Amino acid sequence: FLVFLFPLSIYCQDILNLNTALEIALKENIDIKIKINKEKQAKNLNNIGSSSLLPKININAAAGANRGESSLEFATDDFPSINDVESESSNINSGVELQYNIFNGLASLYTYQTNKKLNELQSLETQIEIENVILKLSKEFYDVFYLQEQKDILQELISISSERFQKIKVQYEFGNVSKLDLLDAELDLYNDSIDFKRLIVQLSSSKNSLNKTLNRDINLDFLVEVDEIFFREIKIDDLLLKIKRNKLVLAQMYRLEIAKKNKKINNSSFFPRVGLSAQYGYTHNESNTSLILNQSNLGFTGNLNFTWPIFDGFSKRKALQNAIIEVETNKLRLESVQKEVIKELYNLYNRYQNNLELINIENKNVETAKKYFDRSSEQYFEGFIDRNEFRLAQLEFSMTKTKLNQTIFNTKILELNLFSLSGEILEVVK
Repeated sequence: FLVFLFPLSIYCQDILNLNTALEIALKENIDIKIKINKEKQAKNLNNIGSSSLLPKININAAAGANRGESSLEFATDDFPSINDVESESSNINSGVELQYNIFNGLASLYTYQTNKKLNELQSLETQIEIENVILKLSKEFYDVFYLQEQKDILQELISISSERFQKIKVQYEFGNVSKLDLLDAELDLYNDSIDFKRLIVQLSSSKNSLNKTLNRDINLDFLVEVDEIFFREIKIDDLLLKIKRNKLVLAQMYRLEIAKKNKKINNSSFFPRVGLSAQYGYTHNESNTSLILNQSNLGFTGNLNFTWPIFDGFSKRKALQNAIIEVETNKLRLESVQKEVIKELYNLYNRYQNNLELINIENKNVETAKKYFDRSSEQYFEGFIDRNEFRLAQLEFSMTKTKLNQTIFNTKILELNLFSLSGEILEVVK
């Protein structure tokens, strides 16, 4: 482990550390809540009833009446014709009906299996969203901390420039330096103050972004706290062995399985359908123009239906061909996602290792720049070097600290991205 300690400045502000920020985000982040809602919707579809594996039961009722004039002519001479007589009729129907698919080429079973895979895929996509929020939050958190560190660096720079300006001002009053020296010191102080003002705006913007991710008041002010930043020893071979845990790879595997189930559903359309319907009901009919004036019936009615579509313009065959193509497409997508993840893994790992080496070099660079600045400061006020050499040493010292902090925070984000690619980020951040 490579560890860096950071001093904590105390202000009258809320203190936020990374673990607390992660806890808040996992509970309050809007994007995660949306994914959880979609996961609930997928769970609601994941039942045997939504897949037509259970019978359907309906209660039906209807009533009708007719009043008008009727003319009747019978097929035999046994009954005289009736012309333009007033007629009345009514009917009442009610009952309980049951419908059930006995066989539909196993389409209902495959639909249930597909819905189950969709539910698992949605759960996985929720995990992907959580990982994305963790990465986004971590970057925003370290962005704020980096700018806090920059604020301290610029404050130190302003303090040095202010001290220099005051000394030059005293020397000018005694006539030991020229007006040009005083203006130069004043200009450097103003430039440092301008950079500080710009950084304050940038820091405020970064805090707003972090507050949005945490789904809290955008204008809430706070101070991020980092006691230490440590880097784990990572081996590329270990990461490659865990590539199947990558959530994007797993998601594409689910999509391939869903495509295979859809192929089976399309294939089942070539099989015959067998359905059962049964009804227990009551019917009552009345008519003053019928041979039967009043008829009632109470009892069971049952039907067994058999359907086998022979020709439908080749639509089922084309749908099956497209389903087969979709399976092959998802196989290619899986291969592409796997290669993309491996490529990103190597790229991030190389950058990570390179950054670790840069951190060691930049640490030494900061030490050297500090010694150079201290020596230059002594020589400047003793009159051995001019203002340009002093300013160069001052800016060089500030810049080396800035570069070091930037490299440290970028390396930490690289580390989190590596663990995300290997499917371990949730374990790492806990």
